[in-house]
Amino acid sequence: MDRDTSVLVRRFSGDAAVEIRSVDLEDGGPWRLDPGFDGIVVTNYFHRPLFAPMIDALAPGGAVLYETFMVGNERFGRPSNPDFLLKPGELLAAFGAALTVVAFEQGIVDEPRPAVLQRIAAVKGPPTMLPATPPPTGS
Repeated sequence: MDRDTSVLVRRFSGDAAVEIRSVDLEDGGPWRLDPGFDGIVVTNYFHRPLFAPMIDALAPGGAVLYETFMVGNERFGRPSNPDFLLKPGELLAAFGAALTVVAFEQGIVDEPRPAVLQRIAAVKGPPTMLPATPPPTGS
């Protein structure tokens, strides 16, 4: 797990609207994120027992962005243990029933290195539309 939050701290220091937390999610303790998060971002990490608590931790309108490796990645390297690889459509099944899916992808990527990934972007609550921007008026 990447625990280096220095870039986030530099970028958002002094911003009262942003709270940065570094939490060990595998120490055996209970989930320690209270409800009310506007966003949860997970990359290159996978622990099935955390799917439901992540959904519960989101505030209404909050988003989860999740990307990690899936079955098939073993031909490109690590991770290769099937216990640490998503099954086809697993993120969609885990988050799609409770959240509004905005985007879902799965398959082979070439950058930054060849891998087989699954990605989802989902929001807690119904989708909302941004207000239409009126066309510019001519002078």
